[in-house]
Amino acid sequence: MEERPNYYAVIPADVRYDKDLTDKAKLLYGEISALSNKKGYCFASNKYFADIYEISQGTIKRWLKQLEDKEYIKRDYSYKAGTKEILNRWIQICTHPSSKMIPPR
Repeated sequence: MEERPNYYAVIPADVRYDKDLTDKAKLLYGEISALSNKKGYCFASNKYFADIYEISQGTIKRWLKQLEDKEYIKRDYSYKAGTKEILNRWIQICTHPSSKMIPPR
């Protein structure tokens, strides 16, 4: 039996209402936030996300790029020595206040 974390997903207002993101990219953000609850980062693979959403890994790559381009997530990698082969990937939620939500003075 496959273990699935039972954490709450959090999708802040600036992500939820961002018209530049697809709805599924917003849902992926929530999945990343849920998987990040325990350690502060997520190390799930594109294959893991593709399997749970029953879509292609290419689609997951596009959604992750949308989130990264808007600075909602940050991805870090470790590489096999002397190569460009990725050994590990960490996805971290970027926490930054939304200027849209702060009333003007």
